[in-house]
Amino acid sequence: MKKILCIVLAAVMLIGLVACGGGGGSNTPAPSNSAAPASNSPSGGGDAPASNSPSGGGDAPAPAAATDTITVAVADDAGTLSPAFMTSSMFAVVCSMMEPLWDVDQEGNVKMLLCESVDVVSETEQILHLRQGVKFHNGNPFTASDLLFSMNLHTTAGATGNPRVQTVDFEKTKVIDDNTLDLFLLAPTIANWTVLSQCIVYDEESYDAATASSAPNGTGPYKFVSYTPNSELKMVRNDDYWGEAPAFKNVNVKVLGEAAQRINALETGLVDIALLSTNDYEYASSLSNIDVISYYSGNFLGLNFNYGHNSVFYHNVDARKAICHAVNKEAILNTVYLGLGKIMHAQIVDYCFDFEDRFNDLSDTYSIGYNPELAKQLAESSGLAGQSIEIMTAGSEADIRAAEMMQAMFNDIGVNSTIVNYDGATVWQLMYDAEADWDVTIGTGIAPNRRCGDQLLNGVRYNPALTAPGAFRDNEEYLKKAPLCMSLQDEKELSDLLYEMLKWYEDEVLAYALFDIEHFQGVSQNIDPASISMSVGSTGIRYGELKPRS
Repeated sequence: MKKILCIVLAAVMLIGLVACGGGGGSNTPAPSNSAAPASNSPSGGGDAPASNSPSGGGDAPAPAAATDTITVAVADDAGTLSPAFMTSSMFAVVCSMMEPLWDVDQEGNVKMLLCESVDVVSETEQILHLRQGVKFHNGNPFTASDLLFSMNLHTTAGATGNPRVQTVDFEKTKVIDDNTLDLFLLAPTIANWTVLSQCIVYDEESYDAATASSAPNGTGPYKFVSYTPNSELKMVRNDDYWGEAPAFKNVNVKVLGEAAQRINALETGLVDIALLSTNDYEYASSLSNIDVISYYSGNFLGLNFNYGHNSVFYHNVDARKAICHAVNKEAILNTVYLGLGKIMHAQIVDYCFDFEDRFNDLSDTYSIGYNPELAKQLAESSGLAGQSIEIMTAGSEADIRAAEMMQAMFNDIGVNSTIVNYDGATVWQLMYDAEADWDVTIGTGIAPNRRCGDQLLNGVRYNPALTAPGAFRDNEEYLKKAPLCMSLQDEKELSDLLYEMLKWYEDEVLAYALFDIEHFQGVSQNIDPASISMSVGSTGIRYGELKPRS
């Protein structure tokens, strides 16, 4: 069996808060637990290492590669290449064409990109000094006006874009000159680096919504060539890139939704990088021409409920609890994922930076877990028994198999169910549609910014059904307190608040985590596995940093 390269990752999605603070004048991150940028970096503090600053420049020659082209297989496509509006696995690829101010890796190291330095003025103000001489692929210069335009554009994208700039005070934030932005925040926060690492910069002058969706224009190391939605994307090296030139001239991306397609493409050499299914992990590890990288990304499997008035779970906590106690987590993990994961005992993954052991088994849904007799009692007392519910999935093979197992489990407690499979983009839309008529969905949970409070806050306030008055117990009070989960600076106060809010969230069963899934990437012999690094901002591989195998 091939040697497995274990990389512990912490992917972030799209949700978080921006922060700054501290004393005036420093353009390096401040000590831990202040309000300045680095204190709120995922690593919990410390200066951003100089080694993470982009090296080289536009004149730096690209390293010689054994092959000029690599091909990447992704599992899904949102049908758009406009990053503010994206949630699919294509997002990381697009981030090699369009860039944010900076990036953050899984260890919390900050790599400065379009921003060169940050001056901290106060808890809610920081001066961003932008990199000079940077040009978009169409030749337009990158300026602070482009940055402010892009921040505003993200707010129009709703639940996908707005969380990436959610605490920017747009009334106060202003352009000082072409290379300087005076950034104001609505409040101090504990996660600022990871948030703006997800705010991707557009060219204001040439922006057109339709063109941005089909032919991105960015500042990144690769340029757009062509795109066929749900099929293929082609990119070419940007020889005028301001930073170090990529080693590979061309990157082609194929959308292969079926796991069998991806492993076959890897084995036959049609692709060089592909996400592997759990079922293909052992076989891929035995192949001499493939290296397998295993990691936990922060994306776990969980259940979400429809809280809208068209669902049987509307204002029905006991019905939601019945579903939770009916699900045998261990059976699904072992059957669908071959045991390659770990059962969760809280709604948040245990490698969040502010996670504590006392957060495990806070509510009965987690401490009791699978209990079909209790589930049957709750189904009967809540009126769920005898009902027919709709299980929604994003259509992946694993999700469908898990749904089929749950269908049998629900039947055992007297609840009939049907399974409806959509694509990922449709599921995302329906989850945030208060008028939709699905009931429970199997989907991927996230560890946004590796902060417990991020899910407790943003998992609620961007859901229209949960923000409606009376959607759950004292929800208006919950929504008033939840922002403190991302802004409190005192560790003891924050710890106690997270404990309180997590129990509140779990007691109301606002979602239910099942297990954290071990993920696998297959890599061909054309790529040096040591060159693979993961971005927390894009939640994927940094394609511009890939090197050929020596």
